Amino acid sequence: MSAHLSTPSRAATATSVLFGVSVVFFLLAGLAIVLGQAAALALGDASAARQWASTLAPFAFGGASVAGLLSFALSYGKQDQHG
Repeated sequence: MSAHLSTPSRAATATSVLFGVSVVFFLLAGLAIVLGQAAALALGDASAARQWASTLAPFAFGGASVAGLLSFALSYGKQDQHG
């Protein structure tokens, strides 16, 4: 019996690429928040640290939301292949 190896569809490939991009994006945005806050706190400016976080947070949360939705979509694709 030979194993049938199918190639992923264009939609699955595009979803996987978008998932990877969104994960990298939200991780970098989160890192920018942490580093920016650390720098502001090292300079003794707590209000700048709060402002920095509130400015960048929508980007980090948005990227995380997109990654979560794409992960959910990818999990459905895996179930269809195995089911």
